[in-house]
Amino acid sequence: MPAAVEPRDTPPTVFLVAHMGFAARYLLRTDIFSTLKAAGARIVILTPNAGEQYMADEFADTNVTLEPLRVDWNDFSLVTSSRLWSLLFYLRSYTIADGHRSEALQDKYRVFERVLRARSRALAAGFRLALNGLWRSRSLRRLLLGLETRVFKRPVHTNVFDRYQPDLVVTTSPGWFFPDAVVLREAAGRGVSTATVVLSWDNPTSKGYRGADPDRMIVWSKEMARQVAEHHDYPPERIVVAGVPHFDDYVRDGALPTREELGLDTDRRLIVFATGAPATFGANLAVAEALAKTVGSDALGVPSQLVVRLHPLYFRPGHEAPLQEYERLAATYGHTRLDIPDIRSESLTVDMADSDRRRLGALIKNCDVLVNVFSTTTLEAFLVDRPVVLVSSDVDADRAAADGLRGFHDYEHVRAVIDERAAKVARTIPEVLEHVREYLADPTLDNEGRRRVAVRELGPTDGSAGRRVGQSLLGFLGLAPAAEQWAELRTNAPNRP
Repeated sequence: MPAAVEPRDTPPTVFLVAHMGFAARYLLRTDIFSTLKAAGARIVILTPNAGEQYMADEFADTNVTLEPLRVDWNDFSLVTSSRLWSLLFYLRSYTIADGHRSEALQDKYRVFERVLRARSRALAAGFRLALNGLWRSRSLRRLLLGLETRVFKRPVHTNVFDRYQPDLVVTTSPGWFFPDAVVLREAAGRGVSTATVVLSWDNPTSKGYRGADPDRMIVWSKEMARQVAEHHDYPPERIVVAGVPHFDDYVRDGALPTREELGLDTDRRLIVFATGAPATFGANLAVAEALAKTVGSDALGVPSQLVVRLHPLYFRPGHEAPLQEYERLAATYGHTRLDIPDIRSESLTVDMADSDRRRLGALIKNCDVLVNVFSTTTLEAFLVDRPVVLVSSDVDADRAAADGLRGFHDYEHVRAVIDERAAKVARTIPEVLEHVREYLADPTLDNEGRRRVAVRELGPTDGSAGRRVGQSLLGFLGLAPAAEQWAELRTNAPNRP
């Protein structure tokens, strides 16, 4: 780990790695970016779409530069060029501490194991044996990480590091995403300080073992800090709890559009259905149609309206989204409208306009019931005390049976919601409608559970998480308050669900 940075007078250079749209939203379209920029830091954004004009228009100026990220987040050709690297990489990808207890990781491994068995039953058996040891042994996990990081450091960004001489490299994972692992290893090889700002709620429990050893990790909550420390053998003293930067607007007065500004009917209750990712849930249209038909016939007990928010992965590069059936719903049933993410990039996966982030936030904040497929929007709704109906993978029974996978409700991060009775789980489409009716009739149902989950999972919710993360990063560079003040930031930031 590099030595602590002494306070300095000259502006530091910070690399921000935005390998996909959600990472760009997190690092660039929250107060993380504005706090670093206001402090005079020179910012270099490493992103696959550095040449797209809208990125330059939005971010580039005298102290902000865009440079190409030379590793695609879902292209593992570097890994597969070496049999040894491939073996180490895939072992790590299905490893965390107590991995035998992680249903999310087990589901991913079952798919991979079928591929291995098709090639060689002996290979699959040997791989499983190795995993069993890794799941149970911290020493073996550390050995695996150490071996991979020492042997495989491909310096694909040599010219960028040489040109800018960064003081800090910031990623949104400690190597769970392949580009982050590559850049973090490059930085470590040069003695450059590194920090990870954890991107998503489920990442510490559903991704494999970290692919690098960043000097600091900034997480949402004490619960996430525990998960990172326990599942990934990361030193707790190097973890900062800061909250969720892209949730700040939920608690800031006037930061999100009102229901009127969204063009919604103020005399009807609002149901928002946030569809699941199309690759993992095949019943989105069936759920949407059932809701639209029920809303259109005013059969929910109170006059209602429905907004169907399509998952941004419907619009990933190279994929033609099948919108015709969804458009048919909006045209056929009254009081139903379709909300399509405003995707900006042809190469940065699901990069959405900042106005789209605010619109989605406004839909959640103004809704009366949120229906989703076990997504992070659950926590957003809890933050503003909105009831949530979780659509189980059981509704997509044909796919679940074919894949032989467990239900989403068995995943560790989701168990925290279910065990607190914070949301209702629908295992059939009629149950979806029944639970929506129940919440419309009494929106206070399960509100104590919602509050408990929000407090535990979201960390500080004072509207200053982005600024707190940015100041923490500046603190690592010696450009922020004294160490005792940073300790106070970590421990005393308020939770206000």
